[in-house]
Amino acid sequence: MILFSSLVLVLASTSVIFAQTPNTNFNRFEDRLRELREDRQRKLESLQEKQQELKGKRQDLKEKIATKQAELRQKVIARIKSVFTRILKRYNAALARLDKIADRIATRIDKLNARGVDTSAAQARLTEAEGLGTAAAQAIIDAQAQVSAIDENSATVKDAVHTATTAIKSAKRALFDYHKGLVAAIRELKAAAALKEGTRSAE
Repeated sequence: MILFSSLVLVLASTSVIFAQTPNTNFNRFEDRLRELREDRQRKLESLQEKQQELKGKRQDLKEKIATKQAELRQKVIARIKSVFTRILKRYNAALARLDKIADRIATRIDKLNARGVDTSAAQARLTEAEGLGTAAAQAIIDAQAQVSAIDENSATVKDAVHTATTAIKSAKRALFDYHKGLVAAIRELKAAAALKEGTRSAE
């Protein structure tokens, strides 16, 4: 009877142990799963931090490139302005040379007048040429103003070149017209002198 009672107790204890074991294992596995999830979360957070850091670096690089491009554009536009300003200085020098030619034509007209030569046609041409010279001087001033007004911070290289080129063309055309006007005056002056010489020879 005692042996039977002992056996019943042993079986009961074993049943309790077996009944509790799955629950205990399940709890430990829940802990393990929680650890795995926490580990996964840490890895995700670490990955997000790295991605954010990489994004920040890309943004910094983009800003540096943009700044570099802006600086390069400013230098190019400044160089364009410098080149066209030098061209306009040469145009001013050409204008001064043409003015000296006009002065010599006027002197020659006075000498021929003193000798009784009719220089009215040459005087008319020189007067017209002087108006063209005034227009050329104004065109150069306008061109310089347009070149100087190009904003190095906001203008594109294409716009800067277009503006400067258009301004230069206007000034160049005006100088060419002034030159043509002086040539016409010289032609009339030579014709008047030749006519006087021809008349003198006939006499």
